[in-house]
Amino acid sequence: MLVDVSSYDDILEKYFRVTKGLGLTAAGSKEEFFGFGGCDVLRMHFHKQGFGGGTYFRLRDGRVVDTCAQEHPPNPIWYDQTTH
Repeated sequence: MLVDVSSYDDILEKYFRVTKGLGLTAAGSKEEFFGFGGCDVLRMHFHKQGFGGGTYFRLRDGRVVDTCAQEHPPNPIWYDQTTH
C-alpha cells in the first residue's frame, strides 16, 4: 500500500508538535527535529522486537528512526513481526 507523502508529513508534524509542546526540543521544524521530511519516508513499522508497539519510520536511505528522532538498527527482521 502506497501512502501519500503529505500523510507522512502530517504524522511527523504531529510527533514534532508533541515533543515541542513537552519542551523536549528546541528545533524549529519537524525537518530540523527528525533530520528528514515526509518525502524521505519509505514506510512505517508499528512493532519492534524487544520494544513492542511503537512507530518507526523506515527511510529511503535504509535508516530507521522512531518518533523521538532516535535511530534504530535497520535490519527488517526486527520490525512488524512477533515471536511466540
